Amino acid sequence: MSNTEKDGIDLPVHWISREARYKIIEHMISTRTITELARILGISPTAVRKYINRISYPSDEVVLRAIISSAMYERDAVMAIIIDDLIETISRLYDKVEEKYRREIKNKLLGIIGLYFP
Repeated sequence: MSNTEKDGIDLPVHWISREARYKIIEHMISTRTITELARILGISPTAVRKYINRISYPSDEVVLRAIISSAMYERDAVMAIIIDDLIETISRLYDKVEEKYRREIKNKLLGIIGLYFP
């Protein structure tokens, strides 16, 4: 069992954009020192500074650790960042493809909604 499954989190973080990754780190640093966040994420303070300054971006593993280690009061905001990011990506895709692919996207989204909201 992976750490994410053990903690009840099994997200496809590889789909999260760089911008959303930065936002997650920015959100978490708002209530912690750089050193504290680095310790929590298992990385160096220099790496955290690079994320904050957008010199480099958090890997999938670091993003997962951020999600897992986010406090309960932070979890809603972190999940909102991820949801907004993924919906924005789908919206951009929808705007760029031909009508037949738009229908495919609509059908897939309606299928998801039907699964959870019969």
